[in-house]
Amino acid sequence: MPAWLPPLPGLRRHDPEHRYVLHRPNQPLHQFPVSVTGVLALGQSATASERIEATRSVWAPRGNTVHLALETFLQGRLDELQPLAVGDYADWIQPLITHTRWADVDVIASERPTYCLARNLSGTYDAGFIDSKGRRILADLKTIGVNGRTYSTAAQLGGYMALEATHGIHYDAGQTIWSRPGNTTWSPLYSRQECLTAWALAWARWLHHRDLLVATAGRIEL
Repeated sequence: MPAWLPPLPGLRRHDPEHRYVLHRPNQPLHQFPVSVTGVLALGQSATASERIEATRSVWAPRGNTVHLALETFLQGRLDELQPLAVGDYADWIQPLITHTRWADVDVIASERPTYCLARNLSGTYDAGFIDSKGRRILADLKTIGVNGRTYSTAAQLGGYMALEATHGIHYDAGQTIWSRPGNTTWSPLYSRQECLTAWALAWARWLHHRDLLVATAGRIEL
């Protein structure tokens, strides 16, 4: 069985604000200004952002609980998993943790924070595993309602791949785990190139936006 990826030394995530800080010997604390999800949020329309905020009270507790359940399951903390698996979101959690795909993969990462100092960027991905064909796959979990629509998460997966590549960790493909009440499905695999290309577009858009803000602030000061 492959070994789990070792944690990156000094990186800490502070919740609930999801703030990432890097502790380095004999150096000041480094706080990352943005995460992968923060970069991707720039690409959302105003209507989508408003809809997300309007329904936060519904999806946020569900998402947090189901993500915690997956983390607990993958890390083998079964005593902690039981109350989650029979709680308010059991309809999402039970199909997720009992899915047959878990028997065909070797998990190497769960809720893994990562970063890149050159990009000044950080983030946490939900799972990494090696499938029966020997491919290393980075996975992201999404929870949706019964009639919720799936969508491409290639850019998000690519963002985490890019961060991990700076530490010599390379994934062959990405995949989304869609958790619905009563049913868990897995997206087709996204190729590494597909993920990195989608991420490159999102990152370029964010850099352009950042540079415009800096330029605008400079003109205002003048």
